[in-house]
Amino acid sequence: MELNDKTIDQLLAQLNAKEEKVKDEGIIYGVYDGNKQPFWVRFNDFLVDRSKINMEEKSYFFHLMAVMLDAGIPILKTLQVLTNKVDNPHFRRVINTMAHDVEHGKKLSDAMSKFPDVFSEAEIGVVKSGESIGNLNQVMFKLAEQLESLYGLYLKVRSAMIYPLTVIIALAAAMWIVLTFVIPTMREFFDESDVALPWLTVAVLAVSDFVSSFWWLILLIGLLLFAVWSFYVNTKFGRMRWDRFKINMPIFGDLIKKAILSRIIRMLGVLSLAGLPINKTLDVIADSSGNVLYRMKLRDAKDAVERGEKLSASLEQAPFLFPETVTQMLQVGEQTASVAKTAEKVADHYEMEVDHAVKNMTTILEPVVIVIVGLAVAVIAMAILGPIFALSDLV
Repeated sequence: MELNDKTIDQLLAQLNAKEEKVKDEGIIYGVYDGNKQPFWVRFNDFLVDRSKINMEEKSYFFHLMAVMLDAGIPILKTLQVLTNKVDNPHFRRVINTMAHDVEHGKKLSDAMSKFPDVFSEAEIGVVKSGESIGNLNQVMFKLAEQLESLYGLYLKVRSAMIYPLTVIIALAAAMWIVLTFVIPTMREFFDESDVALPWLTVAVLAVSDFVSSFWWLILLIGLLLFAVWSFYVNTKFGRMRWDRFKINMPIFGDLIKKAILSRIIRMLGVLSLAGLPINKTLDVIADSSGNVLYRMKLRDAKDAVERGEKLSASLEQAPFLFPETVTQMLQVGEQTASVAKTAEKVADHYEMEVDHAVKNMTTILEPVVIVIVGLAVAVIAMAILGPIFALSDLV
């Protein structure tokens, strides 16, 4: 739909016609008391308010905001139009609440800060800087580009990991069905025959008996291990060890590290372009890094910068986290006063590296997964067919 003045006025007219209905639905957070509604309405509100707003939706939101602000449309009118443009009901409520706050005198960044689960500190910081220096539309475009890039990275990493994970889950489910239902049926046939069972068949039958009799124990142990692991990774020491393992694990570690670097460096470029001071930029990036080791190092770098040191010099002290490619490029950016532009190039480089890593990983994992599945099928087939062939020789 083309966003001209006529279209905007039509959308606003629709909004005005729905004004009372909007209030009844509790869309403006902090204004409407949802306890007055029936239970099923409040339960639906509960589900809607906890639905996720992904990066693709936020990128679309920031891009449309940038286009409309660039066309000279006021922020309030822009938010009112966008309320009717997004499909996610939770996001609609968030935007409508922001429009309400802006209408009552709040800045856009202050309205966004009410929703830390929706907008990150980095996004709020960029908008606040854009408001202070008067280029809000430009930083909105940059935010949209950043979120689009981050969402693309997320999809690439997820696609690389979901294939082997799906195959492993499917294989585990198939093995469970075979051991629980198929093998016990074959046991009756084997017991009626006088043929001596091979050791492989005996072993598979023993495993089948254990799984059939103690499936509840296996499930209980699995849940207990998951609970212990969840508790461990939520401790300070456990989170550090887990984050270290993630970036150091075989095959996946290099991909995860490159994705983190791309996200950090791109945020550095966007925040620098928005005019945020470097110490505040590093503080925001540290909280958004998603990895304890990177967060600790970025906070150390912030302290070093506040003491007068160069950012590149501080990051050079952790080559395990920040390779020479990153620190040298940042050093060039510092020398030429073009950190934002340099950071964007480095982020593009690491996105390309992630593409290559995903392709290489797929090439490596496909034959490995095929071999694992083939071995599992071969073991079950030999365990079942071995006694049958032996029995046919006796006949």
